[in-house]
Amino acid sequence: MNSPHACPDPQLDALLVSDEIMEDPYPIYERLREEQPVFWSDAWQAWVISRYDDVEASLKDKDNLSNENRQALLFSALTEAERAEVAPLRHYYAQKDVIGSDPPDHSRMRALVQKAFTPKTVAGLGPRIEALAHELLDHALQSRRFDFIAEVAHPLPVILIAEMMGAPVKDRHLFKRWSADILAFQGTGVTTADAARISQASLLEMFDYMNELIDSRRVEPRDDLITALANAEEEGQRFSRDELLATCNTILTAGHETTTNLLGNLLHLLLRHRDQWTALVRDPNLITPAIEEALRYDAPKQRNFRRVKRAHEFLGVPFAEDEMVFQLIGSAQRDPRHYDQPDVFNIQRGKIEHLAFGAGIHFCLGAPLARLEARKVLEIMLARCPDVELEPETVKWQPRVQFRGPGEMWIRRGA
Repeated sequence: MNSPHACPDPQLDALLVSDEIMEDPYPIYERLREEQPVFWSDAWQAWVISRYDDVEASLKDKDNLSNENRQALLFSALTEAERAEVAPLRHYYAQKDVIGSDPPDHSRMRALVQKAFTPKTVAGLGPRIEALAHELLDHALQSRRFDFIAEVAHPLPVILIAEMMGAPVKDRHLFKRWSADILAFQGTGVTTADAARISQASLLEMFDYMNELIDSRRVEPRDDLITALANAEEEGQRFSRDELLATCNTILTAGHETTTNLLGNLLHLLLRHRDQWTALVRDPNLITPAIEEALRYDAPKQRNFRRVKRAHEFLGVPFAEDEMVFQLIGSAQRDPRHYDQPDVFNIQRGKIEHLAFGAGIHFCLGAPLARLEARKVLEIMLARCPDVELEPETVKWQPRVQFRGPGEMWIRRGA
């Protein structure tokens, strides 16, 4: 694809789609911050912003940047025939949901979703999260060593979301596959036709399933998330069917992927920095600071993206309408301009400001639930297996530049 801009550093650009960025993106982020804080990437076909203050300002800019139809830009790298083949996927991404919308639609939809995610509702999930964590660890701890991601971090949030939506136990595995396939389309940094086809197949399968679930709840309401969303009203308005389906997908993918990554990153960091784990065993009051420092140090979602809806200048650089802007949250949270010793993982750092859940009108609605899941899992791990150790050679990172978390991570009980 011909670019309207000249990439100022092709070698640096090549790193954005390299194996290195999947394994350890932070040296690459440092180069971007110091050498190219506003960088045109041919590889991503987008502007890349990497410093904390700039990322924060960009996340909060609702006047010049848009969340609506932003994924449509991802299809620009496909051929005309490939775009035609994934027309249903393109149609979906043209729809609005609580994330993929701007005010006033966003304000209405966010208010509707908030009715189903009240503080009381989230707090009420605590006992179920505890029970799930114990159940999963009961099975995992039957062995001396186990893959924490496969046994705990993956299943816990997806089981919880499936239960919240009212899906039968037998269908939990579907939610995990749908989430992985749908997010793979936008997660690797390079859009491919194969990833789009896989994403489309799972999305359509999930929509068929959700349509049946929604129809059944309209006839027979239950105490679950689907019923709450289907019946929620704001100033006399409800979700349209397309908006409801899109919101279900958002809750599934965002709630599952980022929480799995948070759990994996949190335990990986604590066990890799043994002194921090020991401090936590001695003082469980450090659990909340540990979670916040993990969110800062290794953000579960590394980058966000927006569409330029109005041509403007950003730090003296002209952004044209319908160009894409990537905000590197993972880079911002290692910016020495904002943090003292940003590359040091320190759970006793004190008050931590970070952007792991975004900023502005699109701040993540699921942040309290993700934090609660992390807290409960960590409390139970500390109580049941404080002697647990990391097998560093087993850590395999997911091959996604948009998200960061181990895809595999084995731990073992101490001697």
